[in-house]
Amino acid sequence: MQDTIERRIGIAAEPDKRREKPGQSAGTGDRAAALAQVAVAAGRPNLFVIGASKSGSSALHAYLRQHPDIAMSTEKEPCFFVDPAELAQAWPIMARRACSHEPGAYLALWQGRAQARYRGEGSVYYSQAPARSGVAARIAATVPEARIIYVVREPVSRAIAHYWQRAKEFQERLPIERAMRENPIYRDTSDYALQLAEYRAHFPPEQIHVFAAEELRRDRRRVLDECFAWLGLPGVDYAKADLAERHRSPPTSRRERFPFVRILRDSALWAGMRGHLPDRLVGKLRAAATVSFDKQEVDEAAARAYLAEYLAPRRAAFEAMIGRTMDAW
Repeated sequence: MQDTIERRIGIAAEPDKRREKPGQSAGTGDRAAALAQVAVAAGRPNLFVIGASKSGSSALHAYLRQHPDIAMSTEKEPCFFVDPAELAQAWPIMARRACSHEPGAYLALWQGRAQARYRGEGSVYYSQAPARSGVAARIAATVPEARIIYVVREPVSRAIAHYWQRAKEFQERLPIERAMRENPIYRDTSDYALQLAEYRAHFPPEQIHVFAAEELRRDRRRVLDECFAWLGLPGVDYAKADLAERHRSPPTSRRERFPFVRILRDSALWAGMRGHLPDRLVGKLRAAATVSFDKQEVDEAAARAYLAEYLAPRRAAFEAMIGRTMDAW
């Protein structure tokens, strides 16, 4: 089985030196063994919400978990199918969590619900190619029958929201227009044709369901009913409170007060301390280490204009792929 998984996900005996990064946490053999263990597990996940980042996947996770036939992972974004070295570089906090790389810990995210018809998880890093490489191939090799849900958002607004998320987490220090031009993560993640092509290379179209975050926000019951019907499930009689809006981004952002703040926040030392500190103290430390500001103070016009021009043909390509226009945009 290990040899089969290795060949199906394209792991060669000699690793691609272009993809090698310092600090890789697992060799190719270890990684293939981990995937092989998940591939034969009876309770492996078979439903993946792949993003896009800042498109409402957290809210969708909460809505889906209310269905009696769907068990969503207890960790919302385990990132198990992301290359360990790429994850360690992009999100070291998650890379240290066992569920991101240890098969037993990953499968334990559905403990007690392994018999549910669908076991789902949602990791937005799954649709950030080429920065997160080979994800679709790994999922397809491990769970070929997987159902894929891809939630997208008006691409310019999504990229801007992505910038603010990364800036708040001290991952982006460039001014907004320079960041859009110089850091491809924003453009590539909003290039939905690029991301969808990654999955269509490994899954038939009928195993992939695409809709817009704006559609979900405007008519949650209809969009969710369509999603459940695609999964072959009955609908859910949601109470109004069950479909409340979730995870609205705040109007403020923050930046580091001192240059070492991100290093400390992402360190193993802080990870070990964080769970033992009261939330009130953590809040005080965060306030002392960061500077808060209103995002409206930042002029986004040039960044938006650049993105609109760059992404226009990519949006057209995406709409051609799915066979409909995104009227919600």
